Amino acid sequence: MDGRILSLFYICIGFIWWFSMFTFGLPVTILFILSKNIRSVFFSWVYATIIEPIQRKKLDVTRKKLFQILEDSLGNRDNSVPLEVLEIGVGHGPNLKFYPENCNLTVLDKHKFFEKEFSKNKKKYPHVSYQKTVIQPAECMRGVDDNSFDVVVSTFLHCSCDDSVAVLQEVKRVLKPEGKYLFSDHTGFPEGDIGLYIQRFFNPLWSLFFDGCHLDRNVSRKIKEAGFSDVQLQKHVSRGFKMYLLRHHILGIATK
Repeated sequence: MDGRILSLFYICIGFIWWFSMFTFGLPVTILFILSKNIRSVFFSWVYATIIEPIQRKKLDVTRKKLFQILEDSLGNRDNSVPLEVLEIGVGHGPNLKFYPENCNLTVLDKHKFFEKEFSKNKKKYPHVSYQKTVIQPAECMRGVDDNSFDVVVSTFLHCSCDDSVAVLQEVKRVLKPEGKYLFSDHTGFPEGDIGLYIQRFFNPLWSLFFDGCHLDRNVSRKIKEAGFSDVQLQKHVSRGFKMYLLRHHILGIATK
């Protein structure tokens, strides 16, 4: 589909969504505005039962690339020594099957609603030694010690966290010297692109119904400016009709 036609189509969809949510959909909108707990429960259910199953094949391709970057960065790692890993925003554990052998994994998520699904999923991957779950936001990981992890992992976290800068400072705090931060996220269109303005048009409702997820964040800039000693970052653009609003992705690894 031609880019201009695609942009016009999503502008029309945006107007329809805004209109519906403030007319016959107004009670639902008010409910979501008033209750963060309902928003969180709704998103947890939608992600685990609809979004993840539909997008699993595409997302698994990205996850495989991401963890290959980690394997390459570890070089001649001694596999007899456990790799101390913290995954933040773990959800139900879709990354588990991609972890390297002999990992001690601690997980953190602000949503307790994912814990039951994660507990079932982790049993499928005995090569990962599960340590504990911390229910806290990534912006303030009080339950995690300084300089305690070889690797911190996050996928699709910065789009929905409250403060990316605070998250990145916490990541640096808990990483050991020379520790690695492995990340993947969707991000905004480039500045000046009409797609960025369309993302911003959708963003208030998108954020409300997808538990704080923002379409237009410049995640790559925040990671580059966070003070890591080295940042290796790849940008990918997804084509196709369905992925328009989430077209731009980044993945990479940063060193403390």
